[in-house]
Amino acid sequence: MKAALFYGGPDIRVETVPTPEPGSGEVLVRVLAAGICGSDLKGYRGDRPPATDGPHLNGHELAGVIAAVGPDVSSLQVGQRVGVEPRHLIGCGHCQYCRRGDYHLCAELGMRAGKRVHSTGFAEYSLEDAAKVFPLPENVSVEGASILDVYSCGVHALHLAPVTPMDSVAIYGAGAIGLTAAEVFKQAGARQVIVLANRPHTLAAAARLGMTSVDVTAGDPVEAVKDLTDGRGAEVVVEAVGGRGATFEPALKMAATGGRVVFIGMYSQPQTLNMRLIHTREVSLHPCWSYALWNGVPEFKTALDMLAAGLLRPQVLITHRFPLDEIAAGFAAADDKGSSNAIKVVINP
Repeated sequence: MKAALFYGGPDIRVETVPTPEPGSGEVLVRVLAAGICGSDLKGYRGDRPPATDGPHLNGHELAGVIAAVGPDVSSLQVGQRVGVEPRHLIGCGHCQYCRRGDYHLCAELGMRAGKRVHSTGFAEYSLEDAAKVFPLPENVSVEGASILDVYSCGVHALHLAPVTPMDSVAIYGAGAIGLTAAEVFKQAGARQVIVLANRPHTLAAAARLGMTSVDVTAGDPVEAVKDLTDGRGAEVVVEAVGGRGATFEPALKMAATGGRVVFIGMYSQPQTLNMRLIHTREVSLHPCWSYALWNGVPEFKTALDMLAAGLLRPQVLITHRFPLDEIAAGFAAADDKGSSNAIKVVINP
């Protein structure tokens, strides 16, 4: 099969590698769409040490069609269109976190028999666990399903900080992770969802999705949130910038008294915590790392159900598409969103 091999940094080459065969409990998915995640860009930008064991395959946001099933798999059939909860979210199954449904916190996450397993969405085929593969309803497109992994993170954020119709939500950052979270919180019934961003095309996307858009380059974002909430601040703030952004303290200041701040963005450097901003107002902090089960239900399935119900609009977020042979150009567009006006870039192997 053709696959993108990642040699380190921006060195991505499309080569021919063996097509895997499904074993017990596995299925082979013919990949039709695979999203480029912000975490994929860390290696591309050199923010992550290169692998020492040679080039590797990649791509964990994917959807496609079942091409083959393992000998003991009866729940899925060849030809079914499916969305995929990626293999790196496989826990050990027996630790306290896995037993309570929080497998995303497992110390052996993504390991099987001492070896790391992962999806290969940036290839023609990806070997997946049958238990993590979800058939798609007829009204759900494969392309939309390819970014269910991103929506699932938003579902997890909502579970950590549920909202009522009285609540305002401020989403600080309007990349794919911020905008998907904004959609999820809006559909959960928040009174208003405020999206703060610094690029015209992401602000326009937020407006298309029915959010209140705030250009952070036009003034103090904290004051903007206060103005839109009658001086209270937002009951829920979702920090979705991370990286090297100076957004940690402003996110705390945006929160209302008794509010909650969910940190879904991944910071690449230590942050300073000003306890006075949270102590006297009893602001709660909620780190949000990936997703798993909630009350026994896969958060991936919750996202899929929302998509099937027409509550989510991935077509607004998917701005760029590239064939597998042009994946390097796709990564370049995803890396430089200021020039490309990209939000979510999808590869079509």
